[in-house]
Amino acid sequence: MTTLLGLVAWLLLPLFGLWTWRIDFVRRLDAAARIAIAAAAGALVTGVVMFTMSILGIRWSHTTLFLILGIIAVAGIVAVARTRAESREVRSRNIVADIAIVLLLVLAAYAAVDARESSGDLHYFWGPKGVRFARAGGIDADFLRNRDFYSMHPDYPPLVPLLYAWSMVVSRRFAWWAAVLSGPLLLAGIAAVVRALGGKGALTVLTVVTLAQAMLVGYAAGAADPLLVFFEAIALAALAFVEDPRAQTTLAAIGLAGAVWTKIEGTTFAIAVIVALVSVRPREWKRAAIMAAPAAALVAAWTLYISVAGVLDMYAAAGRFPIHPEVLPRTLGLMGSAASYEAFWIPWIAPLLFVATGDWRRAAFPLLVAALTILAAIYFYIHAGDPAWWIASSAPRVLMTPVLALDIAASASTRSRSSPQVEPAAA
Repeated sequence: MTTLLGLVAWLLLPLFGLWTWRIDFVRRLDAAARIAIAAAAGALVTGVVMFTMSILGIRWSHTTLFLILGIIAVAGIVAVARTRAESREVRSRNIVADIAIVLLLVLAAYAAVDARESSGDLHYFWGPKGVRFARAGGIDADFLRNRDFYSMHPDYPPLVPLLYAWSMVVSRRFAWWAAVLSGPLLLAGIAAVVRALGGKGALTVLTVVTLAQAMLVGYAAGAADPLLVFFEAIALAALAFVEDPRAQTTLAAIGLAGAVWTKIEGTTFAIAVIVALVSVRPREWKRAAIMAAPAAALVAAWTLYISVAGVLDMYAAAGRFPIHPEVLPRTLGLMGSAASYEAFWIPWIAPLLFVATGDWRRAAFPLLVAALTILAAIYFYIHAGDPAWWIASSAPRVLMTPVLALDIAASASTRSRSSPQVEPAAA
């Protein structure tokens, strides 16, 4: 029952993001994509609500959380019900690709439930933080300040433990299996978004299989990385495939905001996205600033909180550790080994082959994001005198971001610019 209720908590998240369905472009997507986008927005809304309640001293409970989030859900339902029905896009369906995606997701779920990819990070800090916060009824600053728990990274972005705490509030106990199964759920969300926005069934299969392999090799189930890549997929797909300015800006803003509040690497990703976007499309710098604003606000709010709480650490670490240029060759070698994903580097080679045989100019933006995030990982790793353990324990997960960017690049390079057909949507 605990696992079931824990999963229910995750499945409720789209209700808190139904406001995204008021966007014309989103209303024209298929149900799976609309639910996935609403889930991303709902996860952000849930995290912001819980964070704000902690700031205001309002204790999390069934009553308070259900009341506030329930009001948000009802408001979203009413707003969607009042929204005029629009035409819905009809994209060509590839039944073989759709079946392959479903089978891959089933295999990913099997790998998660038999603990093949269970993350140690879930058991050692993401999970314990969520449990502690849920029991305290809010973000526990005293717990974060306790030096005995320093290895739990007290100033890491809060979204994952907040969502785990939300799950625990719903289920009364921490739902470990629900946390592990959130990985396949998020992978399904990535598939839905990439399939709907990119419109390439076969290349969505490529995205799912490469990320599933990366999650397996990187032991990512229950860690923050599936959620991070989920938000990254929304941001990248929006900027690579969506032509409607309002929809593109809104979806990218959701993706960037979610990424920066999930992991510190999310901030690196957001910076890479903005730099790449302005480099490829310099005239869009104003829109780039707008889509980055929510992410910047969340980083600022969290940084202020941890500064006042006296636990600012990782965000201020850049100047504390010197660069070790002598370890660069070893770093590149170790990263190259980790990047094989025990699959002969196919997760990298396959999308690059599509880019090489397609229109690489359409893929310029995600390709630049991939390059920048790889360079950022190298930059961080060479701050360690001996990066071997750090790379072995994190690189397969860190490199999921550039792998995803390459998959998006593959779809972008082969994507037709023809306008989709439309048919009347049900009222």
